[in-house]
Amino acid sequence: MKVTAVLCALSLLLGGMALMPMPALAAGWISGADTYAAPWVKDVEQELLKKDYRFVYTNDPRTPQAIVLRKLNQAAKAQEAKDSTLAQELVRDALGVFDEGVRRHYYSRSDIEPITTFIRQHVPIKIS
Repeated sequence: MKVTAVLCALSLLLGGMALMPMPALAAGWISGADTYAAPWVKDVEQELLKKDYRFVYTNDPRTPQAIVLRKLNQAAKAQEAKDSTLAQELVRDALGVFDEGVRRHYYSRSDIEPITTFIRQHVPIKIS
């Protein structure tokens, strides 16, 4: 009888803890729009997060969207600081994330072509 009472009390205690709201960390790919250094980074983010590309990213465990957005935001900051060489390198690195995914067979070149074309057209930093 005492064992049953203890088990019931323990069950209620653990069940109550499971129902308590707890703060959770946001996933790394969720929008960082409030912290972007330039509005064009937000435009690229909206393109990268389209449902059309969901299956392109499925096999890539790296979440390339977040990596690319981080690098493009750094490029925007470098451009703002008048460091065009660094900005160009960061844009090349961002596009390289998708190239690496092709090399690792996460997706094909044709899968990422619309994405990389969009980035090249909307990023005001011209890469040589």
